[in-house]
Amino acid sequence: MPDIRPLLLNRFRLEAWQRSGARSHRASLITHQQLRARGLTLIELLLALAGMALIGLAIVSMLFAVSYGTNSDKDMRNLVAQRMALRARITASVRESQMVLEHGDGYLVLWIGDGDENGKPNLDEIQLLELDAVNNQLLNYAVTSELLSSPVYEFTDDFATELGRIKGGSNFPARRWADGVEGLDLTLDDADAQSARMVSYRLTLRGGQMSDVAIGAAALRNREEN
Repeated sequence: MPDIRPLLLNRFRLEAWQRSGARSHRASLITHQQLRARGLTLIELLLALAGMALIGLAIVSMLFAVSYGTNSDKDMRNLVAQRMALRARITASVRESQMVLEHGDGYLVLWIGDGDENGKPNLDEIQLLELDAVNNQLLNYAVTSELLSSPVYEFTDDFATELGRIKGGSNFPARRWADGVEGLDLTLDDADAQSARMVSYRLTLRGGQMSDVAIGAAALRNREEN
């Protein structure tokens, strides 16, 4: 009877080799799947980070827009309040005056009235409204305290020059009416300033990123015929 032990041993070795190969193949498949799963997880993480970045950018943009809108609304409210206050002040100054003594580019000289009845304008009867174009301020100059001797002027005097020498001093101090004034345009209803009865004005105002325009007109109610 032939010896079959070598055959059985060879078959056993073959089956063992096949089982070992199958295990190696399964291990390779598992490793490949694990690596693939890890790759998908990394991609998902990158996508999630990108999404979070976009959401953060959207939130920042929204907050910036809200902040800008809030500041703009505040600037516009301040401009509206300033426009109303300036119109009231200019209108009151003109209406309480008797005559426009002189006007020019960005300034207006008003004679309030002949308080001492000398028929001529004194310094304490004059007020000057002027735009300070350097500092963008609207200034009003007037005597604020009693003078021992008030200078007397002639109607033919150059008031811009005469008042320019003393404006801002203790006898003719400045009062700041407004900041952020970029323009002051004045128009009279008569080519002769001292014969005018109506003063029209246009103010250009700026506050922050916003701008506004104040337009008005006022009549000299205290005007008297000489």
